[in-house]
Amino acid sequence: MIGPVVRALARQKTPALLVVLETAFGFALAVQASGLALHYTRVASAPRGIDTRSLLLAVTERDGPSFASRDEREAVVRRDTEALSHAAGVRGAAEATSSPYNLTHREIVEATSADDLHPPLAPHDSRSPRALAWMLDDRGGAAAVLGLAPLDGRLLVPGDAAATAATPAVVTQALAARLFPGGRAVGQVVRRSARQRPLAIVGVVPSFRASLGPDPDAESVLFAAEEPPLGRTLSYLVRLGPTGGPTGGESGDGAADEGSIARVREALERADARRLVMVRKLDEGAELDTGTSRGAGGLALTLIGMTLVVVFLGRVGMASLLVSERRQALGIRRALGATRADVARLVLVENAVLTTAGLAAGAVALAGLRAAARAVAPGLDLPVDPLRLGLVAAAVWLAGMAAALVPALRASAVSPAEASRS
Repeated sequence: MIGPVVRALARQKTPALLVVLETAFGFALAVQASGLALHYTRVASAPRGIDTRSLLLAVTERDGPSFASRDEREAVVRRDTEALSHAAGVRGAAEATSSPYNLTHREIVEATSADDLHPPLAPHDSRSPRALAWMLDDRGGAAAVLGLAPLDGRLLVPGDAAATAATPAVVTQALAARLFPGGRAVGQVVRRSARQRPLAIVGVVPSFRASLGPDPDAESVLFAAEEPPLGRTLSYLVRLGPTGGPTGGESGDGAADEGSIARVREALERADARRLVMVRKLDEGAELDTGTSRGAGGLALTLIGMTLVVVFLGRVGMASLLVSERRQALGIRRALGATRADVARLVLVENAVLTTAGLAAGAVALAGLRAAARAVAPGLDLPVDPLRLGLVAAAVWLAGMAAALVPALRASAVSPAEASRS
């Protein structure tokens, strides 16, 4: 039966070709959109690894020149952390120039040997494991304020920033596994792309995400104890806890709110009223990123639905055109003894052939679409798993066949008398 159907469609090349192309492009777009929807849904729901509900970021900027010396800067930090420790609801505070979801950067870090603790640096070994790591600073207490406890070794302490041989560092479990697969990270040395001074790993902490975007390396994090630039700005990570209730007990769950933000701001302003103070939730930017990812995922799902609707409506029109142009031929079939069910079955088989051909052409269109996406946005080069591909193909095929039902019924209603019309 397929052979006569193909020959019949060959006599109506233009409508048949339009049906195939419509199905092909609809399939390719639906597969790509489903990949985007799945990608952004995973990004939005990715666990952060730290409880950000009770974390604040406080930034101060002094009115006047930069700090004259590191001693002056450290004295101000000690005064501020003391003031924060007495603020109601504050359970910990630490100075940190960079923090998760905020001011931070990435560097390539590479496993090396203990020989790099002493200049000159050992020759570069291209076979050494490398990783792209998010760099955070910790001059003592930042990791603890984030709620991280050492899995191996220790956390950084204030005296680490003054180390001379190498910069003490703490890495997440994810980064340790990439740099030292099968081995212990504590006691190892790594070098980084931006500076020549090596890093000596003194501790490993649980993995968490320093960025909530689509970065696959978001859990590769490195805390380094480094002397900061002088400048005029200081940043503090602040962890909140339950506040004292009116009867002396504790109330609240420690989640950041406007009241806790105001108390932290007031504590810093009392310590020095001659500077600007800004306090906000640490995950404020992360929540925006998560909301954006959810919106992008929803938009991709909407695009899938619109694609299926367009395929359905377009197929209804094209199938109706194929039927209307062949009314006389269908009338002849009826006059020769074809039943209404035979005619309806013929139209459905024709549409099944065209839909299948469209899906085959759609595989080629999908390859071209993925190549274009790779060239424009390499981060959106999403893998196509067989299950998702099969589900989208089934949805497009069913939409195409459902669109042929009404034209098939119209075709079955053609009278044998149509055979006599010129």
